[in-house]
Amino acid sequence: MTLRYVPFMKLVVALTWAAALALPSTARAQAPIQVAPERVSDVTVTPAVADIGVAREIKVSGKWPSCPPVGATVTSAAASPPVTRVVRLILPQTLLPCPAPYIAYSVTVTYTPTVRSIDRLLVLNADGEYLAEALLDTRAPDDHRSAFNITGMWYDPQSNGSGLTFVHSRVTDNTVFGTWYVYEASGKPRWYTIQNTEWKSQGRVMEGLLYETSAVASCPVPFSACPARLGQLATAGRARVTLTGASTARVEALTAEGAVIFSSNVFRPEI
Repeated sequence: MTLRYVPFMKLVVALTWAAALALPSTARAQAPIQVAPERVSDVTVTPAVADIGVAREIKVSGKWPSCPPVGATVTSAAASPPVTRVVRLILPQTLLPCPAPYIAYSVTVTYTPTVRSIDRLLVLNADGEYLAEALLDTRAPDDHRSAFNITGMWYDPQSNGSGLTFVHSRVTDNTVFGTWYVYEASGKPRWYTIQNTEWKSQGRVMEGLLYETSAVASCPVPFSACPARLGQLATAGRARVTLTGASTARVEALTAEGAVIFSSNVFRPEI
């Protein structure tokens, strides 16, 4: 018998493939697939809206696949606003082994705007890889333009089946028309409209009159509900929407005197 020399690494690879092929097909199919979590889960600016000269804290948090960031930097202001400001994460310079992969991290950096504008914050890692983005809203105390366009459908997962719909004319007069559909104690549906809106708190709070309508008591078709002309329009109180983000808000029903009747945390899902 003639002996042939086989390099050690080739032999290891061959044995590894042979062991893998020897596994039953079901075992190979059921091998868990590890999905890497997002590196950045949240980017917040505190305070969310402020004037020039007010220090803003930019917080970036999430999970990292190796040694997590230890800090961040923000690019200096550009000549003409609005601009994109880069928040670049700082990675540790170490030869020590990192902890278990995908550990939670949180870093903050303070930045003080000197120009009024709504800038884009672009979060990058040390290699320039895109991670996340947010807005840096810097405006005068008496600037009550809306911070975001709230057009769309909003709802609270805790009360699925109720919700709100807004049509926002943000590029013209900044007015909002809303509908709010809820249920009374007996389960009967009721819906309201939100009109005569105004923005406050540097565009983060919207308030408007809450109207309830009823139709003329006649239905020309044999169904339990049908289109009918308006019979009565009554003021039911006020509505207040406090924006906590581009697609998150707290909505409150108020009495005419401003007392809170009930509130709900809502968000706008992507469609």
